[in-house]
Amino acid sequence: MSKRPTWVPAYLVAVVLALCSVASQAQDATYTLDADFDLGTLTNVNHDSPNNDQLQINTTTSTFPILWIANAGEDTVSRINTDTDCEEGRYETWFFGNHMGNAFAGPAPSRTAVDGDGNVYVANRHFDNKPPSVMKILQSGGIDRNSNGVIDTSIDVNGDCIIDRNDPAEFIKLLDNNPANGILDPAELLDERVAWVVQVGGAGATSDLGRSLCIAPNGNIWLGTFTGGAAYYELDPATGATLSGPHFNFESNYGCLVDSDGTLYGADLGFNMAILDTNNPADFSNPATGGPQNYGIAQDSGHVYLAGLNGGSYTRYNKTTGVFDNPAAVSVATRGISVDGNGDIVLGTSTIYKFNATTGAVIWSTPNPVGFSDQRGVIVDSNNNIWVVNKNSNNVTKFDEDGNFLATVPVGNQPYTYSDATGLSFVSSSGSGFWNVVNDGGSIDIDWDSVTWNTEPEAFIPPGGSITVEARADNDLNSLPILPFTPVTNGSSPLGLSGRYIEVKATLTAAPDETSPVLSDLSIAAVADESACDMDQDGDVDRDDVKIIFGLRGTTVAPPGTPPDLDGDGEITVLDARKCVLQCTLDNCVRPVTKGGPVRRINR
Repeated sequence: MSKRPTWVPAYLVAVVLALCSVASQAQDATYTLDADFDLGTLTNVNHDSPNNDQLQINTTTSTFPILWIANAGEDTVSRINTDTDCEEGRYETWFFGNHMGNAFAGPAPSRTAVDGDGNVYVANRHFDNKPPSVMKILQSGGIDRNSNGVIDTSIDVNGDCIIDRNDPAEFIKLLDNNPANGILDPAELLDERVAWVVQVGGAGATSDLGRSLCIAPNGNIWLGTFTGGAAYYELDPATGATLSGPHFNFESNYGCLVDSDGTLYGADLGFNMAILDTNNPADFSNPATGGPQNYGIAQDSGHVYLAGLNGGSYTRYNKTTGVFDNPAAVSVATRGISVDGNGDIVLGTSTIYKFNATTGAVIWSTPNPVGFSDQRGVIVDSNNNIWVVNKNSNNVTKFDEDGNFLATVPVGNQPYTYSDATGLSFVSSSGSGFWNVVNDGGSIDIDWDSVTWNTEPEAFIPPGGSITVEARADNDLNSLPILPFTPVTNGSSPLGLSGRYIEVKATLTAAPDETSPVLSDLSIAAVADESACDMDQDGDVDRDDVKIIFGLRGTTVAPPGTPPDLDGDGEITVLDARKCVLQCTLDNCVRPVTKGGPVRRINR
């Protein structure tokens, strides 16, 4: 941007000096360089060379660096940092029923599902004659239920990389202050990273066993029951409320995943595969696989893979043709199965195998150093490393993508997870990547005006692809993760959101041919404060005030945000004038118009 001469009329200088004592305005933000995008969280997107200073979807799918392990023998969930191999937190999923060491008694959590924000949902199966229940644990933030100004949550205080269940500083137990009602009330959730827990199905589902859990593209949660009516329920991710169901499909539902078009594919503990349209749940079928007995389930864009419990390695289902086959070059028995970031299949127990998904050829096999330990899950993390859940030895083993052993990490008693425990399946099945950023406006109760994106030449959306943007705002940074996002229209104002902090989430979805869209830039703007626009201090915002700001274009101010630097970039520009035009209180205010729409600052 070319700057005007630094000379300005003396009276304008006086106005600026007079306003220097006024509080700084809300900090607008523009993200367009690599360093800008790095202020947010990149999930399955990158700004790698030669495509710097823009975001596009990864060619190798990645996810959050967190592994969530349900410990069925003690009714907890472990949070493992997959970069450091440390247990960072452990959360009780129900009141412990004194069944330590028995994964088939009491609440017995097992299935997990991870959403696009890294939050985990865990299903308690409930062998204790209660309906199945689902708990949501936040990846960040929390609910300050005791109003002490901090989020009280499980944490590794002594840095030994394992949570001590007997140390209240590291592990926060649930408080059963009303044992007679037999449920888990919000007031009993003392770990404030736990957002909610709900029982599903009511009194009629007391022995139904929640053994299937997955997330649809719209973010809604689907819980499948194993016995009783054998049905699916749709839950609201924000509250846990049942949105629909029971949708009876009459299968022993044992695990599920949802495709990008909303089709739910489910494993039963038999020889059928459940297919259910989450957009029209009455549309379901349960075709016979013709393969070995099912257990775990995985998918890529074109196929579903069912783990072979008693051998056969896996059964493959072609989503386009509806044909099942068994292409594995060797036959092994397995419970867990996953598709890694490169599209290869990993599975195994005491020996871990990687298969080529197209040919069924074995790429490598490697022994599990703990031996046979009634292994359950085989899970892929954000670095394409492989984690094997060893139920009987109370730990997980880690291998790199080439099969080299890396670590054994202790977790809770009887770890049982073999569903989507990192979010990789959700991310890969959606064909999407995500970028989240939080902007601090600097003061409470800021009214946010607009979010604008892709104003630069590098911006690109392929046919069939998309970029969608959502936002949420609050005065409490820790409360953001519990709020629902609001869809945002490019450049539309005002947003109708208020708070010191605004979080913006951009979702990049690839075209059917896997071509990625490009997010070149994104800007967040707050509604201007009328008092900051009253340059001549006559009590009105009108044409005279806008003229003063135009006359100051190119002037730098310190600190940034000093009126009329309303976007907080340290320089008075036409954008500051535009914000005050939108705040005019008199009819004589003329809105400056430029060819092609409002002028926007490009920070390149």
